[in-house]
Amino acid sequence: MKPVIGLDIGGTKCAVILAHIDQGITISDKISFPTSTELGFSYALGKLYAAIDEMMARHSLSPEDVLAIGISCGGPLDSRKGVILCPPNLPGWENIPLPQMLKNRYGINAFLQNDANACALVEWKLGAGRGTENMIFLTMGTGMGAGIITEGRLVRGHRDMGGEVGHLRLTEHGPVGFSKAGSFEGHTGGNGIGQQARAFTKQRVLDNKPPQWILDGVPESDITAKLMAQYAADGNTDALQIFKQVGTMLGRGLAILVDILNPERIVVGSIFTRCEAFLRPGMEAALLEEAIPFSLEGLHIVPAQTGEALGDLASIMVALHVLGINPIMTAPEDNKTVLQYLDRLIRKHTELAAQQKNILAVYEVLRNTFRNGGKLLLCGNGGSCADAQHILGELMKGFHLNRPLPPQEKQAIQAMTKENVPNAADLLQGALPAIVLSEHSTLVTAFSNDINADLVFAQQVIGYGKPGDALMGISTGGMAGNVVLAAQTAAARGLTTIALTGGSGGILARTCQYAIIAPGDSPAEVQEFHLPIYHALCAMLEESFFGAG
Repeated sequence: MKPVIGLDIGGTKCAVILAHIDQGITISDKISFPTSTELGFSYALGKLYAAIDEMMARHSLSPEDVLAIGISCGGPLDSRKGVILCPPNLPGWENIPLPQMLKNRYGINAFLQNDANACALVEWKLGAGRGTENMIFLTMGTGMGAGIITEGRLVRGHRDMGGEVGHLRLTEHGPVGFSKAGSFEGHTGGNGIGQQARAFTKQRVLDNKPPQWILDGVPESDITAKLMAQYAADGNTDALQIFKQVGTMLGRGLAILVDILNPERIVVGSIFTRCEAFLRPGMEAALLEEAIPFSLEGLHIVPAQTGEALGDLASIMVALHVLGINPIMTAPEDNKTVLQYLDRLIRKHTELAAQQKNILAVYEVLRNTFRNGGKLLLCGNGGSCADAQHILGELMKGFHLNRPLPPQEKQAIQAMTKENVPNAADLLQGALPAIVLSEHSTLVTAFSNDINADLVFAQQVIGYGKPGDALMGISTGGMAGNVVLAAQTAAARGLTTIALTGGSGGILARTCQYAIIAPGDSPAEVQEFHLPIYHALCAMLEESFFGAG
């Protein structure tokens, strides 16, 4: 099938994505740039055109080679007419017929959809909503929006405003969201959580009981939902109290939706995926108190599954949905022994609970890479270089299990080697192909000396990498320039890119399609988590390919 181009348009940044469709969706390339709303629509349009042109040139595509263009953008918009009306996060974008403009320039059919609806389609078809007929997706990011699936169809509404649940008023007074005090968005969106945390802080200071973050010298401007999540993860009772209240209001908002729409599943993204443990108790208590009991029977409220790829997949899904193409996600892992390794990791290192879904996603990516004949390229510096070597060692030979060769291959090797090493076929083991890019000293030193040391890993991606392979860049802070350049080069060549990093994730996490971000304030602390993470990944992969099943 021809590839699809996606445009993910936001108030902060835009991205142009190229995806190939073969049952599932494979993101092949991505170009991002700041929206720079202060420069107006014409500037952003020029950047979009330039990025599309570059994407097509990179992959030697003509307009005839592209199936369609999908556009995911905040509303208000008219998806039927293909007009961006007046999104508040995109000042100056008024009555923009972007699909028609793209059709005029490239001759490619283009389709537009509200970003929350587009994300709902992704989770419905590829994520936590698979198999449902009645599902609600809640963004729960900076704000609170929804995409609603009823009776197997996306709800858009008369003016494409179906799903604007953030505007529901839950209390007469309260945090402001969607320009309304006491709204669902105000009580549960990221901005609203920040408002509540700052109000809570002021009251505690007045009561002469300053919370820990004040004692730590955190300025008021830094008191955000993200900061509260960090303190809650450390067990801080004040932060946990704030999240309990947010969870309660989340439950009250959900109760209204449950009573009206009677969904079988509610999928919640962003903040909920990271803070579920802090939110769920208050949420469930409020639901039991407020919702119709019969409607709660069989209802599952779960975090979104598609992770950091959600925005990229959303724009692609816009086009596929209109064209009636139904992508199929690879079946989730059902090998209980494989999953036991992950469960054991999280039980032993509870600090990694927030990364559990990312670890599983990386496992599935690597499983599919090896299953489809691809290989893994690894790169890192210093201790991360040692970690790359360690991973290679666990993949290329037996880790926990014996890996006997398939009988036919074993027989052929035995026939060729029996005179030199009679039992060679019994000693050789199954391997998962991996290459560490720091290990070729002649090339590394020559290229560093003669050309550019920052590109030593990228050059090897050119030599070894091919579409279907994966690259894992390891950097404790995500700022290693040569690793970032390798990931960027890999993405340009159609490899899947994975970051194993720490702290905030740095540039590397933002560059890669998948990221596992370990906690820690220093390289040593991050590396202490990297070891059990990749040990679990290697054990899971070994079990998948060489276990009894």
